[in-house]
Amino acid sequence: AEAGRVNLPLQHCLAAERGGLADKRAIMLVLAGCLKIDCKQTKTAVYNALPGMVSTTEEYFEFIFYHRKVFNKRPHGMGSGMRRFISKWYLSQDPYDLALEVTRIKSRHKWSHADLIKLARVRTKDPAVSAVLKAVVRGLAAAQEEFKDKPEAQPILEYMTCVKEINQCSEPEVAIKLIDKHSFDVESLPTHLLNHAKVWEHAISRLPVRGVLSHLRTMAKRGFLTNESSPVLGKVLQSIRDPLALAASKLQPADILSVIAQVESCWEHPPTTAHRAKTQSPNYVKIPSPHHSLITGLQKMLVSSLSHVPKVPCSVVICVDCRPTITKGCWGLWSLKAVKAMSLTILALMKGGADITLTTLGEDKLMKQLPLNTTDTVETLGSRLEKVKGGVMDPALLMRWAREGTKRADLVICMTDSHAEVDREDLWTELELYRSTVCPVKHIYMALSSKSLFPTVANKTDPHMLDICGWGQDSTRIIQAFAKDCF
Repeated sequence: AEAGRVNLPLQHCLAAERGGLADKRAIMLVLAGCLKIDCKQTKTAVYNALPGMVSTTEEYFEFIFYHRKVFNKRPHGMGSGMRRFISKWYLSQDPYDLALEVTRIKSRHKWSHADLIKLARVRTKDPAVSAVLKAVVRGLAAAQEEFKDKPEAQPILEYMTCVKEINQCSEPEVAIKLIDKHSFDVESLPTHLLNHAKVWEHAISRLPVRGVLSHLRTMAKRGFLTNESSPVLGKVLQSIRDPLALAASKLQPADILSVIAQVESCWEHPPTTAHRAKTQSPNYVKIPSPHHSLITGLQKMLVSSLSHVPKVPCSVVICVDCRPTITKGCWGLWSLKAVKAMSLTILALMKGGADITLTTLGEDKLMKQLPLNTTDTVETLGSRLEKVKGGVMDPALLMRWAREGTKRADLVICMTDSHAEVDREDLWTELELYRSTVCPVKHIYMALSSKSLFPTVANKTDPHMLDICGWGQDSTRIIQAFAKDCF
């Protein structure tokens, strides 16, 4: 019984990870916290679960960061279990993969591979892996000297020499040959080589889709995405059109919409006083606008990604504030119109299996139901919402309309840009009446252009009410998790 109780946090954590709605960073933090539970069975279960969740170098350093956050006092949780986990992460990899990973990302969060290898005393009898570890801790020259008589280590040492060569390469032609021969990506290249289109042309195909999207600004800044005939643009379009690569990336629609908004604004900063002063500087260089085919490709990618939204079947009533201010930018991403963020959230919930009733409050103070089609896109739905002549949002009136019409819903969402003048007491009363006469319901109030709501619309004593301010790539996931009783 005791073991069952102490394992409960870990079981919740693993269930959240399987459900696909949890934030991976939060899972890592909770897993690190589970290692503080004074139960050998729990700790063993955590260490058994970790390899399935921590595979990439980015995830590895992320977990180490949260682990130190939890174990912030000596001996910092570096017992035998943690040392075995660190050792296993290095020793379970193929020598060539390990060599590429430790040189691709050498450190994160003030931790380096050398720090962790020494701390966990990572050892192995495999000469090839030992040579990589030695090169990380003592340098490539020391590894070559120590393993010069070990034939098994020579190929990996030659490979690491190539890695070092491309890290220090100054000639684009040499870099291209190394990229083609060893499948290096842009992460391994020195910054000055990124000014050469030919280098990008050969390196893009080695990048995962997420990597391609994260480097769009770098390519656009150098003018490689402006012309339709650009080979670099062609490679980018080829990457974002690959359905298998999209599926493997696990990109959600909100991730792609965020990229689209940044591309459309040419990655401009918010129009604040400080930024306006910066743009007037003689040294300021505006990023050239990418070719429209990139936007088109990203929009098609977004439509395809809707099929990857986690399935959370539920009944949802959504009321949208359709006044002209709906075109304001979102807090958190100023270049994204609130109406587009609303449209994406609605479509993503629908693709996730939600049965949605879409409404608005008209200028005549009457609730109106709006059409919603399975063929809608962010652009078509957003365009329709912009044309609706709406009145001032009234969440209490929405709940009264739903109650009087006996419209059963698991979740009610009010979406506005920044309207905060809500009769909170009336809303709370109507919610209780709905719950007592129709069915249990949760309520979310979204103010997409607001940084905060004061006072909050949600009743602090009601766990089934939630306020969401601004917009982020996790907004839809948070709504789904709330609907599914994940928090």
